[in-house]
Amino acid sequence: MFPTAMPAIRPNIRAFPQLARQRGQALIFGLFVLVAGLAGMFFMFNTGQLSAEKTKLVNTADAVAYSAAVMHARALNFDAYTNRAMIANEVTIAQMVSVSSWLEYVEQHSQRVAPLNCYPPYIYSVPGWLGLIEYFGVCSVLAYGDFVITPVREIVDPIAQAVVAGTEASKLALQAAQDAAFVAFLPARKKLMEQVADANYAGLGPVKVEPLLQDNYLLFDGGPIIKRYSGSERTRFKEVEVAAAYGDDFVEKRGWVEKTPDPLGLGCNEFVPMGTARHDSNTKLQNFDSWIADDKASLSAVQKKWDLSGWIPKLKCKTIRSYALGNGKQSAKKNGGDWYYSGVPSFYELSTAALGYKPNHSNQDKREVRLKFSIRLTRGSADLRTSSGTSLVKPTGQMAIFDGAEAKDVMAAVSSSEVFFERPIARTDGKTELASLFNPYWQAHLIGNSAAVKAAALALQNP
Repeated sequence: MFPTAMPAIRPNIRAFPQLARQRGQALIFGLFVLVAGLAGMFFMFNTGQLSAEKTKLVNTADAVAYSAAVMHARALNFDAYTNRAMIANEVTIAQMVSVSSWLEYVEQHSQRVAPLNCYPPYIYSVPGWLGLIEYFGVCSVLAYGDFVITPVREIVDPIAQAVVAGTEASKLALQAAQDAAFVAFLPARKKLMEQVADANYAGLGPVKVEPLLQDNYLLFDGGPIIKRYSGSERTRFKEVEVAAAYGDDFVEKRGWVEKTPDPLGLGCNEFVPMGTARHDSNTKLQNFDSWIADDKASLSAVQKKWDLSGWIPKLKCKTIRSYALGNGKQSAKKNGGDWYYSGVPSFYELSTAALGYKPNHSNQDKREVRLKFSIRLTRGSADLRTSSGTSLVKPTGQMAIFDGAEAKDVMAAVSSSEVFFERPIARTDGKTELASLFNPYWQAHLIGNSAAVKAAALALQNP
């Protein structure tokens, strides 16, 4: 037989009255734990939302500051590209007047070559008996070039004049583009910053781009970083365009000189005539409104002859033969020239103060031109995705005391950017390229906020 199951033993509360007094006390402790847990969860939620909002606002501020810096760099590079284009136009004008003047000289030279007896195989020509071997070759070619050169000149001259007129129109358009870009820059920059900020918060409520904490574009060492130069202030552009024009050897060095060889160093003597054939040329920019090209060629023979003009006869070098080989001249002027030329253009360049920045400047802060820019973005607390803003999670009752609040009811972020001048490839001569608006080497990046910017931001944020 199996034993009978033992009955359950229940405590007799009446027999133990102290147990009745402890019944339900754990519930009070549990309520405190529950409230603390809810508060912890609320804080975790709010902290996460605030961190996310702050991170997004900071990233948006960086995007706005960087976009503005890129716009600054592009504006400076635009001026550099248009300046270079206008310089190219100026060089073209210098080349056209040089070609026209040279063709006129060559045409006259080919027409005057007959007295020199340069027709091959006449070795007893003037250049031949003077020993001007190189010029004899040139003279021989020109002897048969008259029927070719004149038609060429009749074709080239109108084309050159049309090219000058075209470059003038292009130059005016480039100047107008620079002026328009300068006038429109600040409104366009403001619009760009707002567009970038709004794009980052599309559908999430408004974000405000506040007045700039730092703006070197408008205030760089006492004034705007760029300036329009006109009138007598165009010297810098004139120097650059002349240097560029003279980079073409034809404009600066199309002249030549050949003299009779003198291996014994006898110089001018009474036995052997000596000659000089020369082509003098120059193309110059006079003042600010005239490109003038001149070509003049001549040949002369000298020999020592007795000078009987004085009391005592003397042997002196005298010119025994002289030939004018041809002249040419062409000009492009604002007033009275063969072709119309409006003059050295007005242009945009760094301010006088900025151009004074040099790598060896005694003031370390003035060794590099750096355009700094700082912005402040704000979001109203009512627009934040937190318990105090647009979130559906709202504190009620006693929990409201744990709800946070932003200073002045806004969340703010500050970001700074910088535009700097740097060649992508170092110069071959090892020299440092100075910042200017003639080379498009302006770049942009983000930088840390300076102490002054932080102080200004705190002043705006503190209640």
